[in-house]
Amino acid sequence: MTPRRTLSRLAAAALLAPLLLAAPGFAGAHDQPVAAQAWLTAWPIGIDMLVAVSTAAALYLRGVRATRNKKQTLGRARHWAFGGGLAAIALALATPLDVVAEHLFAIHQVQHLLLRGVAPMLLMLAVPAGPLVAGIPPPVRRRWLVPFLARPPVRTALRFLRRPIIGTVLYVGILYVWQVPEVHDAALLDTRLHYLMHVSMLASGLLFFWCVFDPRPAPWGTPFHERLIMLGAAIFANIPLGAATALKDSVLYEAYDRLGRWWGVAPMSDELLGGLVIWILASMMGLVAILLLVSLWSRTEERQESRRQQGFRLPHHAQPELNPDARPRPARRRMAWRLAIVPLAVGVAMLMLALWMSATHAPPHHSPEHLTS
Repeated sequence: MTPRRTLSRLAAAALLAPLLLAAPGFAGAHDQPVAAQAWLTAWPIGIDMLVAVSTAAALYLRGVRATRNKKQTLGRARHWAFGGGLAAIALALATPLDVVAEHLFAIHQVQHLLLRGVAPMLLMLAVPAGPLVAGIPPPVRRRWLVPFLARPPVRTALRFLRRPIIGTVLYVGILYVWQVPEVHDAALLDTRLHYLMHVSMLASGLLFFWCVFDPRPAPWGTPFHERLIMLGAAIFANIPLGAATALKDSVLYEAYDRLGRWWGVAPMSDELLGGLVIWILASMMGLVAILLLVSLWSRTEERQESRRQQGFRLPHHAQPELNPDARPRPARRRMAWRLAIVPLAVGVAMLMLALWMSATHAPPHHSPEHLTS
């Protein structure tokens, strides 16, 4: 398959996936109140959720069968990754987790991590572009999809969005915007704004991990060392946001009190746990992404070396001695492990600091005499 055709498929998936998978975001808010005791019976499954996920799954399965007929087999791991990505979206938006997220800040951050991190990472690890495009009926592809992707404005927009700096800024920036207390509270209390929150997080995650796990090496794809920098930047961006959320001395998100924090969870404890989710759990997910990227890097180099040994000559601009990705493997692995270990060490240190701060800032115990005075 030529790089141009692969790029077209990747571009089609980048457009198709958000359209198909963002629709479940419209099941993310509720108009009817739910009692805390009945949370297990609250399953916010909407028609849009069923249609979006079912359509994505059907197109993928149809495309897998079509490519299999052309002797283009896909690994089972890719199928599991795609299914896991759809399952993560369903878990975030069509289970009681979505209901509880409106009443507990910490659970809301877990939901956001699923939408902007876990689900997009799994979906893009599956490299679903080929199966999704192959699953679209040929008349639709020829009449609508191909002409749309061939338009100069669309191609320009895709090239712009595929820049590592753009994907990283959108991925981090959208998270920061929705964590501004006034914006976050407004989204929690307004159904349409809540929709936009979920859709934008999912779309930014898909764009970010599309660039990170693009199977094409440089010069067709982003150089692998730049992808490592993208993941490192995303990990380090979680630290100040999580610290500011967890290590403050007043309640930031008052909308949860207006809706009612369930099960007697104290506001400060709720936001402390939410802050830990932002920088600890999100950072751990980033570390997993780094290890997966290093594995992809190694497999890509081994595949290129095998093709060179078989007499296949790469274009001059992609020769290993000129390719910035062609570094000695030990040096590359040391760089990757440094990017992974440093955030881990910082995260552990910040976790210990957060626990110490929460203990030292606990409200004092008041005696009955003090309360009656």
